Amino acid sequence: MQNLQLLAKRAIPALILLYISTLVAQSAHPLLIKWSSQLSYLPLIALAIAGLIALQFSRSRMALFSLMLMLPYMAQLWPDISWLKHDSPPLPLLLMASMVWLIWDKDRGFALPNALLSITQVVIAASAVYLIFQQLNAQPLDWLTSLVSWLPQRYLSAYSPLEAALYVTLLIIALIRVGLRPTNNHCALFVSLLLLPMLQYPGKQQLLISQLALLTMAVLFLFSVIMDSHNMAFRDELTGIPSRRALMQYVQTLGKKYVVVMADIDHFKSFNDTYGHDVGDQVLRLVASRMTKVTGGGKAFRYGGEEFTIIFPRKEPAEIKAHLEALREDIANYKMVIRGPDRPAKKTKQTAQSRTKAKTKDSTAKQSVQVTCSFGVAPRSQTSSEFMAVMKQADQALYDAKKAGRNCVKSRA
Repeated sequence: MQNLQLLAKRAIPALILLYISTLVAQSAHPLLIKWSSQLSYLPLIALAIAGLIALQFSRSRMALFSLMLMLPYMAQLWPDISWLKHDSPPLPLLLMASMVWLIWDKDRGFALPNALLSITQVVIAASAVYLIFQQLNAQPLDWLTSLVSWLPQRYLSAYSPLEAALYVTLLIIALIRVGLRPTNNHCALFVSLLLLPMLQYPGKQQLLISQLALLTMAVLFLFSVIMDSHNMAFRDELTGIPSRRALMQYVQTLGKKYVVVMADIDHFKSFNDTYGHDVGDQVLRLVASRMTKVTGGGKAFRYGGEEFTIIFPRKEPAEIKAHLEALREDIANYKMVIRGPDRPAKKTKQTAQSRTKAKTKDSTAKQSVQVTCSFGVAPRSQTSSEFMAVMKQADQALYDAKKAGRNCVKSRA
């Protein structure tokens, strides 16, 4: 469910932008059509820039997508080039097969062996769809006409029923991948698959529609790279919450009234030594997820190690005390199940007797553990007006909480 929410959040705005560009092209003013004819090379330049920037950030798949999106548009600009002509199946359908393969693949970079491997995979995927198409096209497929009749006819009007069915099949395969891992990169690549039929849009505005769609796609590719770069810089990779660098940026937006809370997982080092670093990482992710749900207007950051920082802008310590106590209790009451290290990664076939023995052994290997956190609170004041001074006071309050027995909230004026 969370993956579907992320997919909708990241893909729907891009689809809306793509749809708007299509509407603009369909109802284009003659002046816009004249302008577009004079700037026919602009989409190629935009995609080339997007591809080069993607390469700088090791987004090899996005760079290949940018290159492949150029080909159908080049076929419109230069219809006399024979190797760009491919009507059965159409070029966008062959390109889509290669793109779907790449979506399921990973970014490999452009070292020569990796580049050759990616190009080989792209050719194999396109060839496979070509052979499937030729095999099916030689048979009577009247049933396909009724099967694809529910599809938007204007959207796929340039495709035969067989081509439309193959397109939808490939789209579903790509959607499964994006649903499993809805990153900014995957969502941008998926939207580009929806763009491909628009490059064969019928009518007088075909060239203009292709131009606006490709320009929109280039912008989305660049936006995806920027968002991923921002996340790498300001998101903690392990927990997914804002990092210490994000905290330092956020501090600059604070006014003259705020409260700093320093939080620390109690006995984390001994917990790590007992259960291992993998379980320790699970604990960090668990605590981080609880920290982000703090009420009262607080914003949580991972400061480093097992320490977290929560900022309450425009608040006083008395106003946030109840919210911190609720957070402390929420973390302390959560039971985390630790499974035995010898638990198999995959299920195997067993007899009923062996399953019973394994179940008994597994139940004894399971341990339910709970973690607690200590909190130190300090407000901005006349004596501590600088953020680092306030943080130092909060750190001292955290030390007081540790001395008081841990799993509590302590404040310093």
